[in-house]
Amino acid sequence: MTANPTDQRLAYKQRLVFSLLRAAARVGLRLGMPMKQMRELLFMAYFREAREEQGLKLDEIARLFDKSLRTVSSLNHRFRGDFFVPEDSLALRRAIAALVNHAPASRDRLATTFSETTDPTLDAALADLVEAGTLILEDGDYRRNPDAHSFITGDDLHNRVDGLNRQMDVLAATVWNRFVSDQDTGGARTLVFRATDGDFTKLVAALETWLTEHAVATDAAAENTPEAATVGITFAATQMEES
Repeated sequence: MTANPTDQRLAYKQRLVFSLLRAAARVGLRLGMPMKQMRELLFMAYFREAREEQGLKLDEIARLFDKSLRTVSSLNHRFRGDFFVPEDSLALRRAIAALVNHAPASRDRLATTFSETTDPTLDAALADLVEAGTLILEDGDYRRNPDAHSFITGDDLHNRVDGLNRQMDVLAATVWNRFVSDQDTGGARTLVFRATDGDFTKLVAALETWLTEHAVATDAAAENTPEAATVGITFAATQMEES
């Protein structure tokens, strides 16, 4: 019997999503997180992706979730609470740094670009970026500090989670480009091997240095090149458990 193409496509989609969910399931289980909380977090992530990233309207989300518009509206209010405040704050700083990376911008231009951001929030973000050395305020314009190659500095929890979010952004885009779209522009390679702690530490440091230097050089070479596109490489290295 020949397999139904529709069933094959559905199974393929399910396999991709299941593979991505394995990481969340592994970490969640090790943290002892109850299944109820895992479902709530998945629900929250799906809602945020639909609303904030894909720009779906509430009535579209209601149909997607098979919920009433009233229920989805209450979810919208709930998800705009304190849970995402740290991530939204860092996302704003990253967006500002990315904008002025291409051209200097005045406070008024930034206020127009980020019109949904309140003045105190925008001013606080700009002050933080200047204090961190990411931006330079010069003649009334905010400019990217050429010696700052990282948008976010520091090692507190919020910064580390922001870094994890960026890794997941690159991972999701890679999966989409390699397995779903016709672009096939993503690349992925995993190496699992044995090493002493000292050799592994040296290898990771060398790779990070090489990758950063070449990424900065490549970005500089793409300056004023219309066909240049935003690309992402995520780097992960750790000791694995024997299985």
